[in-house]
Amino acid sequence: MQITFKNKKGEVINDSNWEASWKPKKETQWKDGRSSKEFAKFASNECFFAKLISQVLTSCGITEQDFTCTPEYESSLGKGFGSGGCRNHDLLMEGDEDCIIGVEAKVSESFDEDMEKILDKQKKKYNDNETKTRAYKLRRYLVKEDNQDVDKIGYQLFTATRATINSAIDNKKKKCIVLVIVFEGEIDKGNQYEEMVAKNNKDFVEFCKAVGVQDGKIKIDGIECWIKKVSVNISKSYTFLVE
Repeated sequence: MQITFKNKKGEVINDSNWEASWKPKKETQWKDGRSSKEFAKFASNECFFAKLISQVLTSCGITEQDFTCTPEYESSLGKGFGSGGCRNHDLLMEGDEDCIIGVEAKVSESFDEDMEKILDKQKKKYNDNETKTRAYKLRRYLVKEDNQDVDKIGYQLFTATRATINSAIDNKKKKCIVLVIVFEGEIDKGNQYEEMVAKNNKDFVEFCKAVGVQDGKIKIDGIECWIKKVSVNISKSYTFLVE
């Protein structure tokens, strides 16, 4: 399996453009021990990153294939999801066969504000008509059972999933993976680390329940979408666990 990294300009990433290609828009996010920089370093270690992706593909029953990857890739959510701009993936991976992978990296950074807070903010643009908001449209699209309470789940899980599915549709792929990579070990834990990690874990479990994940995946718009979380331990090397 060959993994090639290119920046948004389509240039192959090398030592001279590495930081500029990986660095997020917010300068404060580019910090040793936090997710953006640690993920860039991990993904740039071709041996370990390729091994992880191979294990993830195997766990999903997807054929191993070559990937072209773009850090900080901006994906449209597609028509019908209201205003709000594109979704920034930490990395978007396009396979040369049948798969798209949207990667979201975490140490203890949140999955954004909860759905109910985002919905309240978005409603103000539409005279309190929630049906016009992106949050409402995402909920209706991904959550099929009206009795599922998603108010306290981080909004980013919804946008990341829809954007990954839409990228699969745009690239004529039948399979995609929403891959959350959580870094542990030699990290910068920041403030309230245990509480933030516990909240993220709960959000992930509740999101999978709400969208009806079965056998690790959902099927929507003709796309099989796996929702996966892996843990990567940073020490002198890397070890990881594919859940």
